[in-house]
Amino acid sequence: MRTNAVHKFSSKAKSAYMGRVIASWNNRSNASARIITTTLRDIRNETEINSLKYLDQPTIDQYIDSLRDRLENGELKRSATSARISALNIIIKYADLDIKPISASKEGLSRGGIDTSDKSNSREAAEAINNVLIQRLGSDLRNDALYHSLKLQETFGLRAQESLAIKIADKDPDASKLIINKSDMPKASRPREIPIRNDHQRQVLREAKEFAQRNGWTSLIEPSSSLSQGKNYAYNTLADIRREAGYPEFHFHGERHYYAHERFTELYYEKTGETLQCPAVMDTDTKGWRAFAANATGLSIKQIRDLDKEIRLEISGELGHGRIDVTRYYLG
Repeated sequence: MRTNAVHKFSSKAKSAYMGRVIASWNNRSNASARIITTTLRDIRNETEINSLKYLDQPTIDQYIDSLRDRLENGELKRSATSARISALNIIIKYADLDIKPISASKEGLSRGGIDTSDKSNSREAAEAINNVLIQRLGSDLRNDALYHSLKLQETFGLRAQESLAIKIADKDPDASKLIINKSDMPKASRPREIPIRNDHQRQVLREAKEFAQRNGWTSLIEPSSSLSQGKNYAYNTLADIRREAGYPEFHFHGERHYYAHERFTELYYEKTGETLQCPAVMDTDTKGWRAFAANATGLSIKQIRDLDKEIRLEISGELGHGRIDVTRYYLG
């Protein structure tokens, strides 16, 4: 790490100083310095690190997830997330970290076109991660909590921080819906209702609830820890597990993509009787997918277009953002 990279950005003034230092090092303008400063403050607010010496892959993963969540909820515009990713890449380069440049398009954070490729975690990778995590159960209650958190992400499409902060001890596994309300709300989440459709979902909820109640927890964050501390442990532990499992590409947000893909197929089957995968999984554009779906179901292109809008709105609501355009990032 460069000598100056140990400087803290623990205050507004120090963030501004570091922004100017990094911009000058990279021969950037005052405008770039302001964006870098904003990004440093943003990283501090979202991850609670206050020095570049603490910047690592888990912290970057956590920060990117926060950008994505705020974009989906309308708290940031694409111009802002794109600018922050550019600044983040400069910061990473300045800190001399062995981390590949981040693609704003691939992360769904660019100004222009969205990368609509399949970003879900493969079930092979998910199983490998799960197996390593199972071996750690009982060694630290936070590992057990992470195990249940990942299950909630996979089966309900929750964000990583939602799956940790949710007041799981109060949830009813036998209800028809999982209600995410204000008392469950970490930053960047919105109240919503997610259908509980099968016994597997009920089992996941029941096991998580029993774990929390058995240990005197209300959520999947130990009572003595803050939300930020709980997230930091989860992201750092996942990074370690990814290396051990041999699947560095596995990430929390990939479970939300998996949920969206499964719901897409399920809802199309309910409404048409045909098993259809989303365009992202099929690696096709919207026009080609609609033609395929019309041929498979016997419906007209217009009927498929209308049905697709209906299904995407439903999935969008379950994911917690209610905007159909965001589903392109998940479904293609």
